[in-house]
Amino acid sequence: MKNRYTILLLLSALLCGACERTLDFEGPENEKATDLVINGTAVIGTPLTVCLSRAYQIDRVPSIQYYDYEHAVLFKDDLTTDYLTDDYLAKTAVRDAEVTAEVNGQESYPMHYDELGFCYTCGYVPQEGDRIRVKAVSGGKELSAETAVPAKPGIEIVGHEVLAENPYQDMEGLVNQSDTVMRLRCRITGVGENSYYRLRVRSERSQTLVTSSQYWKDGGWQRLCYHYYVMQDVYFSDDELFTDNRLVQGFGGWPAYFSTVFEGSQAAGRTFTIDSPMAYVSPDALDFNKTSKDEIPEIAPRVMVELQAISEDLYKFLKAMQLYRITGNERDAEPMLIPSNVQNGWGILGALSYDRHFVEYGE
Repeated sequence: MKNRYTILLLLSALLCGACERTLDFEGPENEKATDLVINGTAVIGTPLTVCLSRAYQIDRVPSIQYYDYEHAVLFKDDLTTDYLTDDYLAKTAVRDAEVTAEVNGQESYPMHYDELGFCYTCGYVPQEGDRIRVKAVSGGKELSAETAVPAKPGIEIVGHEVLAENPYQDMEGLVNQSDTVMRLRCRITGVGENSYYRLRVRSERSQTLVTSSQYWKDGGWQRLCYHYYVMQDVYFSDDELFTDNRLVQGFGGWPAYFSTVFEGSQAAGRTFTIDSPMAYVSPDALDFNKTSKDEIPEIAPRVMVELQAISEDLYKFLKAMQLYRITGNERDAEPMLIPSNVQNGWGILGALSYDRHFVEYGE
């Protein structure tokens, strides 16, 4: 009897194995007929700007050589050190495309290439509710992307105080911050359930550092001064609004499980507290971003609080990028996919509107 069951099991295994077949796999290089990329965000009240570039397989990315450290360093909004975007954009930007922006299916704006910004611009300024379609034609290839500008959100600063100490002083990766923290209490108003948001908080100031070096001018010795605009974009909050359980580790000073983007269903009428460390430049540290005083407005220490209403595609892109930047590059790791809303190409065309407030430390 047992032998009979054994034979039946073997036959079943053979039959199941006979159902297997090899499936053809098409990699990303075969998914679309173009290697062109559109990236841009339509910001309410700001002339439309988009970048058009060329994508490369990992083994064909243009090589970039840095001839000195000063040329290579770039200071980014998320306070991470990157290595030169200008040279990379110069090698990947598509300069001779025909790019147009169509607004609400009625008006069309030709976009012109800006050599300094490696991007395409036009005189059109996005407004609430506008539907925008960007089309690009290059080398016989055509790609396009669409987005809609969300309605302006609302945020109120209910109260604020300056803390006596900074509990985030030793946060790994957090730079350009002092032992002073501003704590703000905010309330979100006027948001919809089927909408998406990003909270941007920036501590900023202008600062002058006087060095011991001297130079001769107007018949006397003058001390050499460096003038800076400094900022700190990392902020902290214990509110569940900012929780993303997929972000299992921190990045660039941001704590683990913390995300700056969220859905409207979580935000309507919500009141929460955020902490923003004050930005500063150490008198002992001189960077390479020196600027003359005429080019830097005098800014007293303050905190900018900006609630952005963002398009759904931009929300998905930002969520994916926050996960991507903490994902390892092990050979056997699960692939990390970045969303794209470009037809016949790659990239993201997003849109946002915002409500912005400033709170000075002296208030």
